[in-house]
Amino acid sequence: MNGSRPARFGPFHRRSRHNPFENEQISRTSQIFGRPRGNYFAGLFPCVKAWEGPLPAGIAGIEFYTDVEPDPSSPPGWPEWTQDRPGVIILERNELVAIPVIVTMRNDAE
Repeated sequence: MNGSRPARFGPFHRRSRHNPFENEQISRTSQIFGRPRGNYFAGLFPCVKAWEGPLPAGIAGIEFYTDVEPDPSSPPGWPEWTQDRPGVIILERNELVAIPVIVTMRNDAE
């Protein structure tokens, strides 16, 4: 990159330590997918979840930019893109959504 931003929002990153095939899927489709939040803070609607900022050194994952604005109610440091927000692609209503991304860094191994 020459210092210019490849999209309006970012950088963000998605860690893939527990899913080694996620980096390939994101790189191949230029989309990041999301399902409803589970565990703590469970949610009813699917959303794409990420970390704010560049991908840290030594962490497996993807660094990306997107033209889709994160939800204004996202937790600090953890941007989300929820179903029915402008630019979020509904793949399966109430189950699976995606946002288009531009991958700027990929690390497959920790």
